Amino acid sequence: MNMKNWVFSIPFVLMLVLGLNTEAEAAEAPIGVKWGNSILIKGQIGKVTILKDTDLVKEEKGKLTVIRKLKKGSEFRVYSYKDRDGGIYGLGGGAFVKKTASVKYETPSQTKKNQIVRLSMFQEGFLASAKKGIMKGQPIAIGGYEDLYDVYDYYGMYPTWEGYIDGGLGRQFGDGSNYIYYTGDEYDAELTAIDWWNDDLVFLTPYIIKKTVGAPTSEGISEMDGTWYMYYDCGYYDLYFFFEDGNRSNLDFVRLK
Repeated sequence: MNMKNWVFSIPFVLMLVLGLNTEAEAAEAPIGVKWGNSILIKGQIGKVTILKDTDLVKEEKGKLTVIRKLKKGSEFRVYSYKDRDGGIYGLGGGAFVKKTASVKYETPSQTKKNQIVRLSMFQEGFLASAKKGIMKGQPIAIGGYEDLYDVYDYYGMYPTWEGYIDGGLGRQFGDGSNYIYYTGDEYDAELTAIDWWNDDLVFLTPYIIKKTVGAPTSEGISEMDGTWYMYYDCGYYDLYFFFEDGNRSNLDFVRLK
């Protein structure tokens, strides 16, 4: 992990393209992971490519009726599969396509699945957790009854890295861990801050963070190092997103203090 000497100053690419067009899907491009000519999103189990013009169908009174024709070369997200009529793929909104030689079905790789899990970290409850003093993805809270010894118990080990960053003593537990826990010094067990460092599994720009976490309280260029930051007022706590460069660059790390 590249530990930069960051100094606080108050003064996110996931490529987004037009989604797979079906009558059931929103017009606005979704937040997700680039997968071929489409975007993989949460809840999606796979995708179909139309190899030959085929029918888009829906269920009516236990039977399948045709909605319209799907054109050769088009791709559609798959959200479900039903083992009836030889198999039908659910495209959302009650629309299906039959499992035939005219349709190619694919599932995402484990890497793509991992990327969606990572993106979901910021999509669901990230800000709500921060307002409780918790950096999402781990259970330890700052500013409460838990301290460094609770971190030791949670990881079941002593730090694998420690060092001073921004005046606090940070400790990392386990190789590849994204989290760093801070105390005032080596003799202090009170937790003053928690970092989450980006491992570049997905590219997270300020735009993506705004779409997933929400609009920040403030944002801008740090007067200390010229990089982009976003700040969220979380009541008793302060949440910062620091990026590698400008307002289109990748997320470097997140700090809750």
